[in-house]
Amino acid sequence: MPLGFLLHPTYRIESGRPVVHLFGKLETGESFVVRDSRSSPSFFIRATDAHRATGLLGPRIRIDPSESVSMQGEPVREVVVPTPPDAPPAREKLGAAGIVCFEADIPFATRFLIDRGIRGAMRIEGPSRPGRLVGRIFENPELEPAEWIPDLRILSIDIETDPAARRLFSIALYGAGVDEALIVSADPARLPPEARPFPDERTLLIGFLARLREIDPDLIVGWNVIDFDLSVLDSRCRELGIDFFIGRADLRCAIRLDRSFWGASRASVPGRVVLDGVALLRSSFVRLEDYRLETAARAVLGEGKVVAGSGRAAWIQQAYERDPAKFVEYNRTDARLAQAIIEKLGLVPLAIRRSLLTGMPLDRVGASIASFDFLYLHELHKRGIVAPSVEADAETEPTTGGYVLDAEPGLYRNILVFDYRSLYPSLILTFHLDPLSYTPDPQPGQETIRAPNGAHFRREGGILPGLLDRFFPEREAARARGDTIGSTAYKILMNSFYGVLGTSRCRFHSPPTANAITRFGQEILFWTKRFMEGEGYSVLYGDTDSLFVASGIEDAEEAARLGRRLVMAANRALYDHLKTAYRVESRLLLQFERLYERFFLPGLRHSREGSKKRYAGLVRSGDKEEIVFVGLESARRDWTDLAKEFQKQLLQRVFHDEPVDEFIRSFVSEVRAGARDSQLVYTKALRKDPEGYTKTTPPHVRAARQMLDRDGRLIRYVMTGAGAEPIDSLSQPLDYDHYVEKQIRPIAEAVLACMGLSWEWVWSGQSKLF
Repeated sequence: MPLGFLLHPTYRIESGRPVVHLFGKLETGESFVVRDSRSSPSFFIRATDAHRATGLLGPRIRIDPSESVSMQGEPVREVVVPTPPDAPPAREKLGAAGIVCFEADIPFATRFLIDRGIRGAMRIEGPSRPGRLVGRIFENPELEPAEWIPDLRILSIDIETDPAARRLFSIALYGAGVDEALIVSADPARLPPEARPFPDERTLLIGFLARLREIDPDLIVGWNVIDFDLSVLDSRCRELGIDFFIGRADLRCAIRLDRSFWGASRASVPGRVVLDGVALLRSSFVRLEDYRLETAARAVLGEGKVVAGSGRAAWIQQAYERDPAKFVEYNRTDARLAQAIIEKLGLVPLAIRRSLLTGMPLDRVGASIASFDFLYLHELHKRGIVAPSVEADAETEPTTGGYVLDAEPGLYRNILVFDYRSLYPSLILTFHLDPLSYTPDPQPGQETIRAPNGAHFRREGGILPGLLDRFFPEREAARARGDTIGSTAYKILMNSFYGVLGTSRCRFHSPPTANAITRFGQEILFWTKRFMEGEGYSVLYGDTDSLFVASGIEDAEEAARLGRRLVMAANRALYDHLKTAYRVESRLLLQFERLYERFFLPGLRHSREGSKKRYAGLVRSGDKEEIVFVGLESARRDWTDLAKEFQKQLLQRVFHDEPVDEFIRSFVSEVRAGARDSQLVYTKALRKDPEGYTKTTPPHVRAARQMLDRDGRLIRYVMTGAGAEPIDSLSQPLDYDHYVEKQIRPIAEAVLACMGLSWEWVWSGQSKLF
């Protein structure tokens, strides 16, 4: 029984019947496809609606008996349709008649995998034959779930075009043993050895498709590879009459573009997976200043593109015509950088582990709702229960968020930070919180757990607690053996459970359950605050799952010892409290996260109130020290490098008890003298076309409207005497007063206020007396 890893699940209709196609990679290194013609698409209705539905649907659609029930315990019947495209009209016809459908929106191939519990890997039992474009073909084999981490062949591609993307110049290929550029060239003698010349676009495209099949990658990656590279290649192939077949079957690549700000486009390639570097970074929660290739490469690799910034499109055209060697280097470098970033961050291994956990294909592991669906539905079906369909127009009920305690502004020494490990998953596990165990109307004498929001939950029968009971030890085992990627995959999955329960786009949308989680979280946060105060320590701030406690101790090592003692005492006391109050075994774990030897909590400007979710602290590890910024200007993209540098240097002096007045005056003088002009650039993203801003015109929009060559959504601009202007086309002198008043002064005032000083004091000359 060979092992296989699933790359692309889909189906085709052959002779009027749907045939599931599971493309993947075998442990032998061969590609494969499983073809299964034994399943029929279906969904469910209430048994009481079966007779009426029979008269509505016609003879081609069967209504079969079923032993399953709905989540409310109602018997159901199975509606079996001939092919997957027959399901939507049948569902709409039934819905129009007031008949509720269950699971009528689950994709056919996905349902096939859910029913068999196949998440990423499988064992395949049955004969196979060699294929023309795929290594092995299995017809109706027996499949079993398996655990196996494959070694996938990855190819990075990058194309270069004219500025309008209507003429293709070249295609660079990097990875899977190749590093080359296929280029349209009338003078091959001028090309470097890494270039493969073609006389025109048509032969270039045909050569690319042939080369792709020779290399036979499992994954195609790149930067903005779907929205740009594959979209342009598809368009050029259509115009030139070429079939855009880049998979392991003679089928076109299906591109679904999503150009919304948070959207993620997808490319369906039979037998392969297309992964966009930008989407991989975002779905893996990698945070960068922006997600351009240049920015990501500088941050991750310490190197950048051959040429970056505005004017690049014109440079590409000129280099292609006049300096083909430099042009080829540019093209190959872009393909290499995309591959190197993905490899350096371990994004493909992480996607594989997430696929093995959730059952999602590699290009959908970031889809938290679909991942939840897969896991929950499989467990639900094992119990003979079917789920509701997703209601497209369902309204999202409000859910309560985590509580943020009022902050006590000031400068402090030796602050203890405590936080609960995986708070929301731990609450689900401790209090048996689950849509299936939620009991809207508990009967007299029925034993339930009553959450702080008033919702009741049975003490047994839930699905999420069972999943988490398995995931927590598996995550700990991964951490113990140094498997950071595996541990991260578990963490991302478990932390997603709360969010999906709170959105109507999830079929298991359950506001009472989501609110029970957050309200229990608030209760635990307040209990912990009371415990610390009962031990005689002041709580300066708290947010959702963490507390900041003043140790009152001058020596850092002694303060750290106190933190470790307090956390042990708190966990024991919490265990006893929950046992008494709720008769549950606490799965919550408070951790002593860190010690801030110096700590800054700013106040709101012109107010005595503390500012929430904003602080900075000095952390020491051995001989090394670091200032950690959260929510402050130094951690935000919409403040200039000037503000960030000023804040870092100012707090560095404050935390080391150095005078600040002369530093502030000197820094401002440097700004006014033009010595820090390179730090004055604002960077802000457009969320729509500049002309779409009609009610107001923010500075970055004003700058964008002045730009002739805009590179993506991010706008880089400065403030001048004429207002916001793009950095590459200034017409007026820089407005230094703006930067002093809007970037430097607010930061200085927040710190000075905690020292009992003021901005005016810095400039009054009185500071020199002390």
